[in-house]
Amino acid sequence: MNVSLPPTWEQFVASQVSAGEFGNASEVVREALRLLRDQQENRALEEMRAAFAGVDPHGGQGEPTPQDRALIGQAIRRHRQGKGRA
Repeated sequence: MNVSLPPTWEQFVASQVSAGEFGNASEVVREALRLLRDQQENRALEEMRAAFAGVDPHGGQGEPTPQDRALIGQAIRRHRQGKGRA
């Protein structure tokens, strides 16, 4: 896969590599994609928490039960599969 970046992003990627933060440009892009995925998953989790807060007798406070964790895990897996990720 080839990706075209505007000059400002190319310079940023190059600066990350030259600073020794990453070994090459591909590592920079992979890390950026990991961060994007984590951000989207966190957003989905927050949306689920907000949805569950309306039915949770504790108002969304406290730790989720094992059943809640299983349900959240299933929802995250479905979300990933729907986005072409496993």
